[in-house]
Amino acid sequence: MMKNLSVSVRKLVEFVMMGGSIDNRFSGANVMQEGTKTHQRLQGSRGENYEKEVYLSIDIPTDEYELHIEGRCDGIYQDADHVIIEEIKTTARDLHTLTEQDFPTYWAQLKVYAYIYCQQHSLNTITVHMVYAKRTSSEERTFQKTYDMLELTSFMQEVTEGYMEFHKKILSHREARGESIKNLTFPFSSYRTGQRDLAKAVYKTINEEKRLFAKAATGIGKTIATIFPSVMSLQEGKQEKIMYLTAKTITRQVAEEAFKLLMEHGLSIKVVTITAKEKTCFQEETICQKEFCPFANGHYDRLKVGLNDILQNESLMNRETIEAYAKKHMLCPFEFSLDLAMFADVVICDYNYFFDPKVKLQRWGDFHKETILLIDEAHNLVDRSREMLSATLTKSLFLQAGREVKEVDGELYKKLKGVNDALLTWKKEIIALDEFVYEDKPVEIIQVLQEAVEACEKWLVNNPSGMAHQEVLTAYFEGQDFLRIAKGYDSRYKTVVTVFKSEVLVKLACMDSSAAIRRMTGKAVSTIFFSATLHPLGYFQTVLGGEEKDYHLSIPTPFQQDQIEVFAKKVSTKYKDRESSIIPIIRSIQETFHSKQGNFLIFFPSYEYLSQVYEIYKDYAREDSIDTIVQSPVMTEEEREQFLLKFSSGRKGTFIAFAVLGGIFSEGIDLKGERLGGVGIIGVGLPKITQERNIMKDYFQKQGQNGFDFAYVYPGMNKIQQAGGRLIRSEEDTGFILLLDDRYFQQKYWNLLPPEWQNFIVK
Repeated sequence: MMKNLSVSVRKLVEFVMMGGSIDNRFSGANVMQEGTKTHQRLQGSRGENYEKEVYLSIDIPTDEYELHIEGRCDGIYQDADHVIIEEIKTTARDLHTLTEQDFPTYWAQLKVYAYIYCQQHSLNTITVHMVYAKRTSSEERTFQKTYDMLELTSFMQEVTEGYMEFHKKILSHREARGESIKNLTFPFSSYRTGQRDLAKAVYKTINEEKRLFAKAATGIGKTIATIFPSVMSLQEGKQEKIMYLTAKTITRQVAEEAFKLLMEHGLSIKVVTITAKEKTCFQEETICQKEFCPFANGHYDRLKVGLNDILQNESLMNRETIEAYAKKHMLCPFEFSLDLAMFADVVICDYNYFFDPKVKLQRWGDFHKETILLIDEAHNLVDRSREMLSATLTKSLFLQAGREVKEVDGELYKKLKGVNDALLTWKKEIIALDEFVYEDKPVEIIQVLQEAVEACEKWLVNNPSGMAHQEVLTAYFEGQDFLRIAKGYDSRYKTVVTVFKSEVLVKLACMDSSAAIRRMTGKAVSTIFFSATLHPLGYFQTVLGGEEKDYHLSIPTPFQQDQIEVFAKKVSTKYKDRESSIIPIIRSIQETFHSKQGNFLIFFPSYEYLSQVYEIYKDYAREDSIDTIVQSPVMTEEEREQFLLKFSSGRKGTFIAFAVLGGIFSEGIDLKGERLGGVGIIGVGLPKITQERNIMKDYFQKQGQNGFDFAYVYPGMNKIQQAGGRLIRSEEDTGFILLLDDRYFQQKYWNLLPPEWQNFIVK
């Protein structure tokens, strides 16, 4: 029995005819919309013997596979004497410069339609029209060709063989994957306490195509406990792919290690990690044009060979592997990773490639209905998603862009000035305020912004480089993003206007991203939200779009109570008491840490507070011969690595690192054994009181929740749990935690501590 494989006409020819260079020059956001309008206009003018959007399909046997090809041609002329297949393509080029040799992929698409039609209607010859139309006018130009069936048959044989030569290897791998899964066992001799429960819950959730919210304490092995059942679920139903979403590089690496472990135990699987373009670009400046980048120049001419090479020889395709093959084949490493993702079984990437409307993987959309979503450290998605779904308009950007074009394009200058003037009017109206809030969408701003963005788009198409291009492009993208978010503006949004000196910022601030998360995760087969700190679980289910039908699970720590000692001391760290708290904090650090040997981490709620304390503390540290290091607000990857290397095993003296809650060192790092002996936590982690947080508080209060808890307490205490979770990472780890704040003695905050911390010793 032959196996089936389906492909659209467009994807078939795009793959086989692949070629050319990467060119990310500005082309405009409305190209597709304008192209659709042009198609509709031309199709409507063709007369009564014309049928538009004709569905055509054919099944072609190729060895052990039957290839199903389908698509819709733009139109067919049909009368008693002849048939003409027509394709309409829109272009910004001067039509008189076009030749029949241009755009071979378009002609290939037309020839496939012609072949299918001839086969279905037993025709020996057929005429085709390739119509090129201007997007901005009614101008069009038609090229006509006649093909005989012998020529079309030869072409189709070449195309299908070219497509199947590559894809048979992908399909062969899928079969090998299925066989390897049948024989796959859990990669450890036994499950840790709670690990089997999580794995069973994940497996059940996927097979019932639901969502799961799993709070699983540090130490049970969450990564392998979610990945293993997800892999076992592949091919048992609709599930074919896994997308593992993370917030930090370190957790991406942990996921890679888990898949590597399964591969060592016999799993045949293709895993791709996507790394941001800015991190992987081989050039000093990221300009994705063939004139500036040799890796962009001819990228698609070399891509198929590169894909075949890496997929034949590699299974775990992380950043280092992808970059090595990209250099070997002279490919853009970022675009190479995106293309690899289409043929992978697993994609590991940041949240934004799925959730952010600006950067999400559009091409991955075809796979949503067969994808398992694993969302690691899901507590991070709350604030990240709000920011992804918010947008800000900056007065100075439009002022500067207007100044740059004033002498070269008076009309564009007026449109940009219109945005600047509208924001200036707001500034004058609220001269006595630094910030104010609108409940409604800022319609007046949107109207003038729409005109400015349209004017920018036309200007950028006609001026692809040169003076003022970058300034106009920056204003355009910010305006386009603002308009995109404005389309979805509803009761979950507020308009926050901030004035600082001559600057005006207008933010469409998303207060509640739960509906968007629910909608987007609903496209996948199943979604697993998991973290050690999804506590309180009800809060996270609410803000992450949970529904009553979703599953939830809470697994306690697998570690013994005697592995950790928790101390608490009453010190007020509220903002009004910061100054008077410095000496008590320093004394507590001295009493608790200075007499001990080893490595310690002390977390502060902000860089400002940390600096205030450390400035005075460093003299005490010097007197007691304490080695210290302080986290900086901005650190390179090398500086982060050097920071962590300070936590060496077998230290004879005392080393204390100072860091911030919610920062890069407060979650996702493993300092096992003697690398970390104690953690100090100053404060309860509440976010800084801001206008936007207070608006959020009021929003959730009106939704029937405790607004202060939703906006401040729960996010803050989540940081506390994450920071303390750095301490005990395995069954052998021991250590202590020092909590410095009088609020830990209040019932509300005490209840939000992990159970194993609640019997703390009062200092």
